[in-house]
Amino acid sequence: MKQTIVILFFAIMGISTSVQAQTKKYPSLNHIAIYVVSLERATAFYRDVIGLEVMDEPFKDGRHSWFKVGDHSQLHIISGAAKAEIHPKDTHLCFSVPSMKEFIAVLGQHHVTYEDWPGKPNTINKRVDGVQQIYFRDPDGYWIEINDDKY
Repeated sequence: MKQTIVILFFAIMGISTSVQAQTKKYPSLNHIAIYVVSLERATAFYRDVIGLEVMDEPFKDGRHSWFKVGDHSQLHIISGAAKAEIHPKDTHLCFSVPSMKEFIAVLGQHHVTYEDWPGKPNTINKRVDGVQQIYFRDPDGYWIEINDDKY
């Protein structure tokens, strides 16, 4: 009898958890796609400089690279742009890293310059909540923010 009650309890909890998960469905970020001039150059940048993990992509047409970003999101790079564009800094991708110092060393190894939000070279910006931030452009002119947010 005691075993039946325990099994029944866990069965009810499982149903309750399942119903809660279904009623708390929020949109989640699946992917962001950027359009680039050179797939090879952009792939190398996001893999070697940013440190993203390359994923298998389904098209196999030589125009796409996919990267894993976090547990459930992706960055899709699509080649075919005629030229790199200048984008405003307000429109940027942001990645959090565990160590700003180590990431800046990687930028140095790849000869990538960075700046703070106002644009002062080789300077780290500090948000009001203490999070450190730097900004730089990828090979196609897209702004990238790197921060050390621990969320």
